[in-house]
Amino acid sequence: MRSQVRHAIVVVALLAVVATGRANAQTWDFDDLRAFSGLTADQWNAVDRGDPQARVLETQEKREVAVVGVAHLRATTPCFVAQLQDIENFKKNPAVLRIRKFVKFVAARDLEGFSLEPGDLAALRNCRLGDCNVKLPIAAIERLGRDVDWSRPDYAARAQSIFREELLAYVEDYLNRGNSALIEYRDKNKPVRLEDEFRAVLDARPGLSGLVPELHDYLAKYPSEPLPGVSEFFYWSTESFGLKPVASITHVSIYVQPGRAVVASKQIYASHYFDASLGLTAALDDPGEASPPGMYLVYVNRSRIDFLSGFFGGLRRALARGRLRDGMRRNLAEAVRKLESSCAEYPKDIPDALSFDQLSLDFAERF
Repeated sequence: MRSQVRHAIVVVALLAVVATGRANAQTWDFDDLRAFSGLTADQWNAVDRGDPQARVLETQEKREVAVVGVAHLRATTPCFVAQLQDIENFKKNPAVLRIRKFVKFVAARDLEGFSLEPGDLAALRNCRLGDCNVKLPIAAIERLGRDVDWSRPDYAARAQSIFREELLAYVEDYLNRGNSALIEYRDKNKPVRLEDEFRAVLDARPGLSGLVPELHDYLAKYPSEPLPGVSEFFYWSTESFGLKPVASITHVSIYVQPGRAVVASKQIYASHYFDASLGLTAALDDPGEASPPGMYLVYVNRSRIDFLSGFFGGLRRALARGRLRDGMRRNLAEAVRKLESSCAEYPKDIPDALSFDQLSLDFAERF
């Protein structure tokens, strides 16, 4: 039953592309994917042998780190998209402490379980604009100072409630106004405008502007100019990073075309470390492989991290770069393992990707 539901999700996404026409789509191919990754010919040969590859990208901004990884696996793009939609299982690993996908219409119940760690709650007692050990929207910092009686035994529950209320209001505002609603972090003396940070990582190369310019423009202007073929969802998670777990909210946009898909994972809030983070995943069915089915997966992550600035920023940056490549290869290997296992049971009777009229008939009959 679960595989049928996932199949249905993907078919609906594919049909959306057909219903609105393909005239505006910028189709990309294997050569574009290779150029997007920037890997050498030897590295691509290793990928084809089943050995995921990764490289760290050069960046001009001192706070920014970027890494690209590539893998080949026994799966198909529709199955990958279906698995990604089930984000709670897709991201499951020991580092993900808690995770939940938002429903279509964001509501307070979506944030049940989304909370700050005890140490963060205790730190909020002394939280002020420009001096706070947790990244928060300005309105949340002001409310915590005004509406919480820190001498009461229930201060933690009250602070958690305000935290959820303010972030729910933030997500609702973002859905209405898009990038102009992105918050400004004021945990340190120098304000950080997330709108500016996001635009910088979105425009960086390699990026969407060179591979899928229409998706780049959609994200840059979100939500003023809808893009046919895009489905999206939000999720929150608490993940283990460094010394402190990070509570974050992510906006995922999935752009599906026949035999290929591009996914943008845009972080719109993080409680620690991240001033901005954007993950881009390009998936392409292997054009030279018929049986068993195969696909290429290219993932680029670009993040701006606050502790990479300052006196020890250079040393921290060197250490971070040294770990990024190995971490990316390990994560890709785990993703390959999980996808190959899950996709082995994925429906094999999906019609040819170009037979969309028949695909719509089959969909109507089955579901």
